[in-house]
Amino acid sequence: MALPRFFVDRPDADFCGTIELPPKAAHHAGRALRLAAGEIVALFNGSGRVWTGPVSFDGKRAFVTIEEETPDDRESPVTMTLVQAQVTPEKMDWIVEKATELGVARIVLVPAQRSVTKLSGDRLEKRLEKCRETVRAACEQCGRNRLPEVVALSLKEAFALEGDLKLILAPGAQRGMQTEKPRSVLFAVGPEGGFAPEELQAAEEAGWRPTLLGPRVLRTETAGLAAAAWINALYGDFAL
Repeated sequence: MALPRFFVDRPDADFCGTIELPPKAAHHAGRALRLAAGEIVALFNGSGRVWTGPVSFDGKRAFVTIEEETPDDRESPVTMTLVQAQVTPEKMDWIVEKATELGVARIVLVPAQRSVTKLSGDRLEKRLEKCRETVRAACEQCGRNRLPEVVALSLKEAFALEGDLKLILAPGAQRGMQTEKPRSVLFAVGPEGGFAPEELQAAEEAGWRPTLLGPRVLRTETAGLAAAAWINALYGDFAL
């Protein structure tokens, strides 16, 4: 049975002796999971390592006494970057959570001409922080010990990113083709109405390949996740 896992934002060197859990994690351990004192839990900080030990409680506070440290890097062998056009908060939370579970290493939020939701300034920073909270929670659940990066870029900046294979999902494009195994794959997903023609042209000029996953039209919150699963099956660590 998998150990309960908690993210603690500390450098590796600080994981010794007794660690106090952050308030939210302490509440989750004691009230939601109803852990008993002495049960073994796992802590991680996004560096790829895991620390384990028994949990204890003092009122609303929770502590973990570190007993063992192990490397436990569960990252996909192919580095995936999802370039996602801005969508509604509910859809974005879903996309970020599931992309984390599927092994995406970097999530880049971009504005697009047809985006219904367009954030900037403080609103964008708040959205990014919410996405990062979602990443941390998803890593606790799925067992990843490295946190995917979440950033916001302009579409031009995103199209300038480097990778072995760069795909932009577009209705009417050719079906996906297997290539020599890449080490890094970037894939871009448009908003509800898709990327505008001039955005697709800009992507092609920057070296992105328009591609189609299949004959059915996928919603924006489905397309990126389907692409991540497809890429992991072709080049990563998915297998039956």
